[in-house]
Amino acid sequence: MRFTASPVVELPVGGAVLTFEQDNDSFEVGTSVWPSSLVLVKFAERCLGDPALPFADVLQFSGTRAVELGSGCGPAGLGLSRLGLADFVLTDIAAVLPALRRNLRRNRSHLPRKPRVAQLHWNCPAQLAALATRRRFDLVVAADVVYVQESVPHLIAAMDALSDAERGVVLLGYQIRSPEAHQAFWNAVPTAFPVIEKVPREHLDPDYAYEESEVYILRRRPRQ
Repeated sequence: MRFTASPVVELPVGGAVLTFEQDNDSFEVGTSVWPSSLVLVKFAERCLGDPALPFADVLQFSGTRAVELGSGCGPAGLGLSRLGLADFVLTDIAAVLPALRRNLRRNRSHLPRKPRVAQLHWNCPAQLAALATRRRFDLVVAADVVYVQESVPHLIAAMDALSDAERGVVLLGYQIRSPEAHQAFWNAVPTAFPVIEKVPREHLDPDYAYEESEVYILRRRPRQ
């Protein structure tokens, strides 16, 4: 991969500055840093710094078992790891994992605990089952993953298969990439996650409240 041909992206989080090499010339979209991953991390950091803000229950990382879908080159996953999400698996397709592992090595000294990395194709039942062997996940993280209409059913099925059936929550960084994928996703996702909360823009980090990026919380059940 041609990492040196693309700019390094910096993400200040948790008192450190994480840096992400990317390959914008790759045929794989996951080797670039996409804005919603940064928005998601800075939202989490802001909430962790002010427990009075809404959605604090999602960001109680102690004892939380989490998985990220479509980790790409790592900004969301490594940013949340820096913030203390310890029992965490970062996943993507085989072609993208070298970029993810490269940035994991690059930022390892800033992470309290090294997250696991696993290959995952959303439409592979064996890989999904292997991830959830011990038990399903309390938190599923995803950012900038809704961009191809044909992949939407597989994405939602993966979220459903990996998320705890009772208390599972999805933390989603979102931007419209394709009108068709956008419509397909929001038409289908309530079947698995009927409680959908859009984070108000005033709760995002003001320096990372990019105009087209949003954060959503998808739940199995209403908040208690």
